[in-house]
Amino acid sequence: MRGSRFDTPRVGADRLVTLTDGVFAIAMTILVLELGVPAADRALTDRELGELLLEMWPDFLVYGLSFMVLGMFWLMHHAIYDSVVHYDFTLQWLNIAFLLFAALIPFSTALFGEHGATRTTALAYGCNMLAIPLTGWAMWSYASAGHRLVRPDLDPALIRGPSLMGRAYAVALLIPIGLSFVNPVVSFVLYGMIVFGFFVATVSGRWDVAMVWPPGRREDGSSRPPDE
Repeated sequence: MRGSRFDTPRVGADRLVTLTDGVFAIAMTILVLELGVPAADRALTDRELGELLLEMWPDFLVYGLSFMVLGMFWLMHHAIYDSVVHYDFTLQWLNIAFLLFAALIPFSTALFGEHGATRTTALAYGCNMLAIPLTGWAMWSYASAGHRLVRPDLDPALIRGPSLMGRAYAVALLIPIGLSFVNPVVSFVLYGMIVFGFFVATVSGRWDVAMVWPPGRREDGSSRPPDE
């Protein structure tokens, strides 16, 4: 209906953020459940159990990577939504598309756990990772175009930042995705390096590096996220 409350942007985006938090929490929990406990038809000695756990090191490694991947994109989502003050149906569906790919990470992880580092598993994992920043970029581009759903006083540099962020991470992921056809193990190493680089930058306070935008400076010269 034209002019109804359904086609009018609504104030606040708390419901979108709450839904996102819930989906990420569930996806992170599923990752743990996918690890499983080593099965045996008899009671194992400490040594035998230790050896079984050591054999699972690739599973633990990709679990840690996937957990950090979800953490990275959760942080990005919150940084973006700090500036969103309204939402409409289009933004809701774009947010759902973002969550669709984020919730797929446990499947991509389980695929690796079942089949190891192969061209198919590396390609599936990389494409899954790639889809998340691309949908995040689309979400922000729609919300920020003409200050449609963001704060009217938002700095144009901060509007350009998240769009640049989505494209930068997409380009960075295209490299290991391409390498998956040559060396899947190297692909997974590069996926890990991208996430580790984000972790180091944010922990050290360099949000301008991790998020690829100018968040401003404190008096001591260190960078700060946009919500501070």
